[in-house]
Parts: sequence; structure tokens; C-alpha cells
Amino acid sequence: MITKLHDAIAANQPREVWALIKLMGIVVLDQTYQELIVSELKTLPNFEKSRSLLEAGFFSGDDLVHLVHACGNGSGTNISVLSSLLIRLNEWMLVTDNGLLTPSLRYKWNKDRIALFLTLKILDNALLGPSYVAQKYRQSVPPIFVKKDGIEYTGTGFLVTSRGDARKYVIVTAKHNVDFNDGFQFTSFGSADETTYTPLASKWELHPKLDLALMPVQCSETAIPIYPVSSASILSRTITLGYPRIATTDRPYLLARGGELKASVSNYYGEKSIIISNIVAPGNSGGPVLDEAGLCVGLVVRAFETHHEGGVSAANAAIPSSEVLDFIQPFCM
Repeated sequence: MITKLHDAIAANQPREVWALIKLMGIVVLDQTYQELIVSELKTLPNFEKSRSLLEAGFFSGDDLVHLVHACGNGSGTNISVLSSLLIRLNEWMLVTDNGLLTPSLRYKWNKDRIALFLTLKILDNALLGPSYVAQKYRQSVPPIFVKKDGIEYTGTGFLVTSRGDARKYVIVTAKHNVDFNDGFQFTSFGSADETTYTPLASKWELHPKLDLALMPVQCSETAIPIYPVSSASILSRTITLGYPRIATTDRPYLLARGGELKASVSNYYGEKSIIISNIVAPGNSGGPVLDEAGLCVGLVVRAFETHHEGGVSAANAAIPSSEVLDFIQPFCM
């Protein structure tokens, strides 16, 4: 039931979401938040008695309703929607629930974590969930067009950065999509949701060992970069975005797939991979594996196939985000 409510909120984003995000931007500004508390809560019973705790970040459900209402457009506040959003805040540890320990001021803002989510621009993702995340990053995942022996191929890349200010970023993809040493000729980036990308180098930078490549780029609009800074836990939900081949279609279409992380593995050479249940196919290579907050947990590269008496089994694999981050950091300085 909670999942269905979250999906409904993502599809029809209520004003409470954006009022809550505005409030959380104020929460990390101590003086501004204290001024908001005084202006909006001073008429409530026991305000003076609770003032020091309120200013330290503690609050009740009733306090939250008043503060969100103050950050909204002046119309009413839907309590059921706000209750669902409060559950999300707890799930993402943006708020701590002290339960019976402090019944009057049950909750407390986690200001450091809120500040991090604000820097990464993912507060909206945490509140609105996977379907919203898949839509939000459409323009950040362009198709990559290459040729080999006169035959055209399509891969997937995505816009990444390691900088909080997002002033410098690159497109990353799987090296096997663009490896000029294997005869691939990069032709162009495709348009991603009407956003176009222009390469800033004459050739791709190839990782010396791993199946990774990057290209510095400019884009026609301010696309939202994806941060490769997350590490999902086993059975956590994952989202893949990419351009697999679809029979009879007139051009590449971005497909979003839901799944979960199945395992973290290493090969005989010590190279690490994550195994995901998301369905991927040729064309998905180089695309991002995202968590529910829209952070990159990996980059799709291949399927590990096991031949056995009953046939062949395949496990879809991705390079962990830590390897992606190490690779891009020197180019995002």
C-alpha cells in the first residue's frame, strides 16, 4: 500500500513535495531555520518550553505540518501525503525517529545528510522514488553511435561528475563500445530528450584495464549529472537506463528497467563486478545502474554466461561505481 502511494505521489507530484524540499533547504541554515520556527510556531502551546529543542532540530508531526504549510503556496496541506513523505525521510535517514524516547518532539532533522542530498541534487529523488528518477535522468543518458567495418552500432553513455558544483563533467561508457584499437569509429552522440552533446576531445580516454571509457563534453542544456558515489546493498532496488535494440523501431529509444542487486563478485584477476537482475541487452552496455535516489551504483558492461548440461545461464554484470569514480576524477578537476 505504501509503495502504491509513493508511485501515485511520483506521478502526480503534490505541492507538499516541493514545500518540504524548500523547508529542508532552510533546515541546514541554522539562523534562517530558527527565524522560521519563531515566526510559524510561536503561537503553539508550550512553544517557549520547547524552543531550545526546536532550534536544535527536533520537531513533532504538528510542527512539520505548520512549517511545510509556511513553505508552500498558501493553500492547504494534505496530512496523508505529508505522512507518506515523512516515512520516506525516515527511510533515507534524513530524519531520525526517536519514538517513545521523546514523544512530544519525536523527530529530528539529520542536517549533515540533508546537506549532502542537497549538494547531490537528489532530495526530490528520495521523496518521489524510482519512476520519477527514471524520468528525471532521461536527458543525461545519450545514445552513442559508432561504426565498425561499415556497420553502425549503438551503445549507451551517461553524464557524470565528481564535483559538487557540476562545473565539469564527462560522458562515460563501456570501453568495448568505442575502443578504436578494436576498429570502432565514434561518429556522434544521439539526442537525449532534446539535449545534444558535443565532444571536447578528438578521441575517447580508455581505461588501461577495465571496460571503461570517457569523453569530456558540452551539452546544449544544463543536463543533470549522475554522481557515481553510491554502493547498493544486496536486494536493494536498481534502475538501468539504456538503448537496447528494439525490432521495427525507427530510432533508438531509452528503456528503463527495474531490478535489484543480487551480488558483488570478483574474477580471478581481482576485478570486481556487481550482479543485477535488471533485464539488459546489446545496446545497454555503458548505461548507468542507479539506486532509488538516482545515484550511480554501477555501469552495465556484459553478461557472465555459464554453460551447463541444461543450457546456458546468464548473470548481468556492471562495474561498481567506485571504479567509475576513480576513473573520472582526474578529468573533473
